[in-house]
Parts: sequence; C-alpha cells; structure tokens
Amino acid sequence: MRNLIIVGGFIILVGASLFVIFGNNQQKSMTKIKPTVQQNGSQIVSRYIPYSKDLFEKNLGKKRVYFFHAKWCPTCKAADAEFTQNGNKIPDDVVLYKTDYDNEKELKTKYGITYQHTFVLVDENGNEIRKWNGGDIAELEENTQ
Repeated sequence: MRNLIIVGGFIILVGASLFVIFGNNQQKSMTKIKPTVQQNGSQIVSRYIPYSKDLFEKNLGKKRVYFFHAKWCPTCKAADAEFTQNGNKIPDDVVLYKTDYDNEKELKTKYGITYQHTFVLVDENGNEIRKWNGGDIAELEENTQ
C-alpha cells in the first residue's frame, strides 16, 4: 500500500511539472505575435497582427488578408514563425490577420473555411476576392498583387 501511495504521489508530481512546463510554453506561444502596433492616423502600421474586428476596420485602405491559423496545426506554426520573423517582407500595402481557426466561427462560415492554414483576401466591404490554402510570404505576395 505504501508503495502505491509513493508511486501515486510521484505521478502527480510529474503531471504537475509537465503542466507547468507546457502551460508556460503555451503562454509564450500566445505572446509570440506581439507586434509593435502603432497608430498612424487611423491606420495600423504593423503588417502581421492578431485579428480583431477593430484592427481589421482600421486598415480599410490596405489589402486585408485573413490567415486562419490553428495552434495545433504544424504547417500553421511554421507559417506563423515565418510571418513573425520576416514581417518586414510582407508588402507594405498588405495587412495579414492571424485569425483563430477554432474560435472565429462566424468568419469561417462567412468564407466557407473548412481547413486551417487558409488565407482569404477581401475587398473594402469584406467580400472575398481570393482564397487559397497553405503558403508563405512569397505566396501571400503573389495572391495580393
């Protein structure tokens, strides 16, 4: 019985440690995309930003692209890393919105999104101009010309 209690305590300790370690990593990955968002009149200056309706509306004069991203998607993670590290290579007239695939259900329905790592270029009224799956900065540039 004593051995069972010791083993159970050890399992709880290991589980708690893993929770703390992975919880901190999750927190770091959520804060990874903290671009410097500066106001320039009514527009936002950053080119890769987390989606919010307010930020989306503030960039009305630019080419706006949704990037439907899932935290659990390996190809999304790779694209996110590229966009974060090379955001200055995104064309000046494009704003890319990191849009949560799991939580933005209304936007997914509106644009018929069934697959994470999907991009949607929209016009000034929010109507779809072009949609594509997968890609990086080069493909983003190609699809927004």
